[in-house]
Amino acid sequence: MNHKRHIKAVIIVLLIVSILSSCNFISVKDNNIHPPEEDEHIELNVEDKEEQIEQEPPRSLNISVVGDIMLHGPQIRSAKQSDGSYDFKPVFSEVKSYLEGSDLTLANFETTISTPEKGYSGYPMFKTPESILEALKYAGFDVLTTANNHCLDNFIFGLENTLNKFDEYGFLHTGTSRSPEEQDKVLIVDKNGIKVAILAYTYGANGMEGSVDQSKLQYMVNFIDEEKISNDIQKAKAEGADVIIACMHWGVEYVRQPNDEQKALADKLFADGVDIIFGSHPHVIQPMERRRITTNEGKEKDGFIIYSLGNFVSNQRDRYQDSGVIINLEVIKDGDNISIGKIGYTPTWVRKYTDNGNIKYEILPVAKFMDGQLKGNENERIKSVWNETTGLIGIEDFEPVK
Repeated sequence: MNHKRHIKAVIIVLLIVSILSSCNFISVKDNNIHPPEEDEHIELNVEDKEEQIEQEPPRSLNISVVGDIMLHGPQIRSAKQSDGSYDFKPVFSEVKSYLEGSDLTLANFETTISTPEKGYSGYPMFKTPESILEALKYAGFDVLTTANNHCLDNFIFGLENTLNKFDEYGFLHTGTSRSPEEQDKVLIVDKNGIKVAILAYTYGANGMEGSVDQSKLQYMVNFIDEEKISNDIQKAKAEGADVIIACMHWGVEYVRQPNDEQKALADKLFADGVDIIFGSHPHVIQPMERRRITTNEGKEKDGFIIYSLGNFVSNQRDRYQDSGVIINLEVIKDGDNISIGKIGYTPTWVRKYTDNGNIKYEILPVAKFMDGQLKGNENERIKSVWNETTGLIGIEDFEPVK
């Protein structure tokens, strides 16, 4: 009997040990259950990323652009210093703050960079000291277009030296090229997560085309050729451009309205996929328009054009030729959708004056100098420039900067 009791006691002890061991095992397994499986963890990450993409705010890019940068003989002589160097920075000091704050600032560089050995000159063969590039960098410019009728003024040397100096000073450029490979590349600037393609073309080169071997001319200058432009637009799209800008050197000099040829070409550029057109060459301001366009692919989108930006700096003093405009334009990217936001403009006037017997030049933002800072004829002229510019462009659809 006692033996049976002993056996029962042993069995009970073994059962208790077994139960306690089982409880401890379950506790360990339970601890291992809490962390998510690897697959579940990956699935949560994907959902988080999708949510982040959906909540990503719109991106924006502020673009500023001016018209023709030309340097006539009197301007070059005005910038010459006592040591023989040249300083053009004071010309841009009053407009610097209107340019340097933009994400991207463009200009039409309508001259060539020369050397002391090759000499400097103004119209009709523009050859300019390279110190103008120091001034443009100081003023805040990023991109200089070179497809214009003065790009061959200093022959092949001038075209190539200009681009070499642009590279040296850190300017992006388009419109002329040193090789077929360079011409084949589309200039695309990626800023604030928005890719902007910039194209540039000219109607001609003042007859200087004959000074260049025709096999080289084909790649050295981007002439207005509808088939080439269409191909470049398609190339820009294929390379992922969100926005395409076309800088067109076209129109009739000193005429304040676009002609039928400009209008027809603008319509075609928009239909092919261009978003923004900046015009130059007339040396006077021509109208600008905000458009809603339908492309050849059936896509509806925003568009903007200014047919001519006028002269930003030159020695041309006739009415309308002594003034220009700074355009400030906002591009907005919201997902895959691109739109054009605010568009403003700053009328400018080139002041030519005498200081201690020396002729000086400066570009003035018109509104800032209409309250009596200038005297006599200068005061009257700058007020007239305001009226001429706002009267042509308007103040309802576009806001002039005051």
